[in-house]
Amino acid sequence: MENNNEISAEWARKTAQSILGDKVKEQISRCLEAIVKAVKKNELSVSVSMYVEPLTRKDLESRGFKVETYKAIDQRDTDYITISW
Repeated sequence: MENNNEISAEWARKTAQSILGDKVKEQISRCLEAIVKAVKKNELSVSVSMYVEPLTRKDLESRGFKVETYKAIDQRDTDYITISW
């Protein structure tokens, strides 16, 4: 565990933001890979199983993609998004 003297509100905020940043980067990468695969098949959309973070959605939309979210009906299933272009 971290040294208790180093734990502060600033440390907590920076740590939380860097973790979210990594998660968003991972989601964006996953989405972009799925887009490339779909384009190679001459498709105009792709579905990706994930709960999409708001910053991921914002990034994809800023690139011109349309992002639609679908909630899982059964809680054993995963939410998914459809990205279209």
